[in-house]
Amino acid sequence: MEALNIELKNLQEMHLAAVQSIGVQNIENAYQKLISWASSKGLFPSEQVKMITVYHDSFKTTPHDKVRIHAGMLVNQSIEKENMVFAETLPSGKYIVGSYILSHEDFGQAWGALFQWMNNNGYQYKNTPPFEIYHNNYMEHPEKKSIVDFYIPVI
Repeated sequence: MEALNIELKNLQEMHLAAVQSIGVQNIENAYQKLISWASSKGLFPSEQVKMITVYHDSFKTTPHDKVRIHAGMLVNQSIEKENMVFAETLPSGKYIVGSYILSHEDFGQAWGALFQWMNNNGYQYKNTPPFEIYHNNYMEHPEKKSIVDFYIPVI
């Protein structure tokens, strides 16, 4: 499994509508809540919508059932907190971006390889959350694969 492309990008601040999940076992439920909320607001479905998973803990130091993950959706308008949906801002800055087509079983290995690439190329991790932006619904892919970009914030 190899990245299709790895590059360094300067990103503008991004605004999300998000739902928190504690543990990987709850992320699908968090996305269902987010999609339900977005549908009620007329924001989903839309070709322009990008889903984003934001990782607030490391899988290396936090048990998988305790890791804090945010199921997010890029929005171009400010949102008010409503039930479990809240506004989240991803900071502007420099990011290593790895582009992949992966099955879910390969995500951990891809993240590890991208962090290794970061270390091998002299970049330092910036203490802000890494995230994934999805470019498809993996359930609609013939091989159930995600077309996804991984983002690592760097100094």
